Amino acid sequence: MNIQAQKIELAKQLLDVKSEVVLKQIKAFLNAYKTDLWDELSDEQKASIHRAKVQLANGEGVAHKEVMKKYKKWRTK
Repeated sequence: MNIQAQKIELAKQLLDVKSEVVLKQIKAFLNAYKTDLWDELSDEQKASIHRAKVQLANGEGVAHKEVMKKYKKWRTK
């Protein structure tokens, strides 16, 4: 079963829960579980971010404001 199917199955089970205590326990567990996005990235994504940081440190980056100016005509409001 893939992760999306597991989420759907859990959501169905959650909708059937009648106990407030169980709901509070689930909520506490989910609030305590903090995912670090970095840990979720692939090695390729991490390497790309590292390269970008090095480029910025070397003054090779382009400011966000400059990019937005250049592509303003394609932006939607």
